[in-house]
Amino acid sequence: MSSRRSTHVRAEPDSGPAIPTDTVAAGRRGPGGHLRAVRSVRAAPSRTRAVSAMMEAMTLPAGAILAVKSLAGAKSRLTGWDDERRRALVTAMLADTIAAIHAAGCTRVLVISPDPAVLEEAAACGAAGVREDGDGPGGLNRAMADGIAAARRRWPEVRRVALVQADLPAATGTQLRAALAAAAPYRQAFVADRRGDGTALLVRDADLATPTRFGPDSAALHRRDGLTELDPAHTLWAGLRNDVDTADDLDAALELGVGERTAAVVGDLPGDHSAADAGQSSPTARRPARGCVMIDR
Repeated sequence: MSSRRSTHVRAEPDSGPAIPTDTVAAGRRGPGGHLRAVRSVRAAPSRTRAVSAMMEAMTLPAGAILAVKSLAGAKSRLTGWDDERRRALVTAMLADTIAAIHAAGCTRVLVISPDPAVLEEAAACGAAGVREDGDGPGGLNRAMADGIAAARRRWPEVRRVALVQADLPAATGTQLRAALAAAAPYRQAFVADRRGDGTALLVRDADLATPTRFGPDSAALHRRDGLTELDPAHTLWAGLRNDVDTADDLDAALELGVGERTAAVVGDLPGDHSAADAGQSSPTARRPARGCVMIDR
């Protein structure tokens, strides 16, 4: 691993004015990047149509889907970690990602996985769980399609879905809210990962039948399929873009600040990623302070 770095927990910034819960929210960003409602304006017809589409999207019930492979052999590219630590990291990052989704105002969260331990963690975090048959053909794309179908059966009112990578420990509710707002005018839109070749988030109408292209070079494949790339200059949402597969990815996430569950796993390790080893304390935890947001259903 690279140079020694302290583990710290990212403090969630003030989320600004309230936005509709469980919807793909649309709005303009005010001071500090906070969202505010789109106000009515006199504009050209094309702009009026765009604003109308964004306002309509504010009322569409949304669900979030996360797919997690079996914990056996998970995150094998994290060299120097034993299997137990890798499994602990996977479930911790899942918990922090779900907490960020809840903080964004979306309580309809579904996790699909073949692993009972993953589904148990999802339930503890207030998410619905669906048992997948196994890590078989089709991989993540098949799992996401099955997850969308399960979400629509469970929540028939869902009109939009956010397909979220489950290893985004540095993502915040504020970033997710902003990305969902940016996606509102489009039937399909995505956020590339920090390297620009993968897909961290894909937002689409729930009734679309076209397949997703998660996997190697998914960003290029999604562009080729006509999906809108949000913030193609990659100036926004650094935490949302930072999925974790390698030690370098984890270093980048720790630099941004991670959720408390991930910080606890990493901070408990000897060596490079221990805040105690570095002689530094963690700043104030972002909420929730411990565990996950629990949702009454």
